[in-house]
Amino acid sequence: MKFYASLLAIVSAVVAQSAQIGAPQAGSSVVAGSNFTVMIERPNSLSSSQEVSIVIGLVPCGETECPDPKSELGEILYQGPFNPQYATPPDSLPPHQNYSLQVPASFAVGRATLAVAHLSLIGAIMSPNLDFSNTTLTITNASSDTNVSARTIRSMRILGNRT
Repeated sequence: MKFYASLLAIVSAVVAQSAQIGAPQAGSSVVAGSNFTVMIERPNSLSSSQEVSIVIGLVPCGETECPDPKSELGEILYQGPFNPQYATPPDSLPPHQNYSLQVPASFAVGRATLAVAHLSLIGAIMSPNLDFSNTTLTITNASSDTNVSARTIRSMRILGNRT
């Protein structure tokens, strides 16, 4: 019974140290060639931890199911330090760090997976922990984004003229 309690405590500590994508939200559209902000959050934890690094990648999904970030990170948009900080006021968000990244202009239009690999050291013995998270985005090109905006504006004018 002690074994299961210890195992549960270890699993809880590891899950609490996992990095998660706070933004952009699943289903968000991003224009190829444009900058966008990725917010990586790390929930509070009672166990000690030391951040090592983070890798953020973008993988086109194509017509198939989006790949698992454990198997493919795709086009690497960022690799380097992860130093999550509290927001001001501190109760508004968990510790997090924002990254301003750019979708390559030649990136395939359509669904894509924003994938994150996060490495940290956990506990008194500094046990390595590698975790993954992902969200699905829609990559558009500038001309299709403009066309959608023009259609939306025309629709608003048509609806606005109905009285």
